[in-house]
Amino acid sequence: ISAFPQKIGEWSANDLPLDKRVYDLLETDNLIMRDYVNKAGDSIILYVIYSRGNRKVSHPPEICLQGDGAAVVDKSYLKISPAITVTKLILEKKNSQDMVLYWYKAGPVFTHEYLQQQFRTAIGSLFGKRPSVALIRVITRVNEKDQNSALKKLVQFSLQIEPLLQKYAP
Repeated sequence: ISAFPQKIGEWSANDLPLDKRVYDLLETDNLIMRDYVNKAGDSIILYVIYSRGNRKVSHPPEICLQGDGAAVVDKSYLKISPAITVTKLILEKKNSQDMVLYWYKAGPVFTHEYLQQQFRTAIGSLFGKRPSVALIRVITRVNEKDQNSALKKLVQFSLQIEPLLQKYAP
C-alpha cells in the first residue's frame, strides 16, 4: 500500500509518522497515514491499512479515535457511489469537530459493515483463499460547524481514490 499515489487530482500528500506500537498492535506494516492538502489549504487525512489474510488489520475506527480522546457525537451511513456505502462520524475533541468517513474492502467488495467484511474474509479462508482486507478512513476538520462543506470534500476525495484502492489494495 506504500505505493499508493501521493498526488491525487488537486491533492498532494505527506506521510505522517506512526508509532512502532501501532504496527505491533495491527501485526502489519502495510499501512499508510497521509495528509493530503489542496491549494486552498484544505487537509484530508487518509488512513489505509491492508493485508492479505489477516482480519485483525481492519477494525471499527471508533475504538482508536475514542482512545485518542475524541467523542463520537453522531454516527450515520451514507451511500456515496453505487459500490460504496460509508460510515460517517462526527467527532468532538476539545473545541474542534472532525468528520470521518470509513469503509472496508473485503476482496473486491466494499462495505461499511465490519461484520460483513469479517464474514466474507472468514468464508474465503475456509475455502483455502487468502482474501485481502482493508480499512479505509478519511478525516477532515469541520470549519465553523460547516458539516456540508466537510462532507462534500470527503465524498469527492473518496470517489477519487475508489479506483486506486482496487489497484493498490487488491
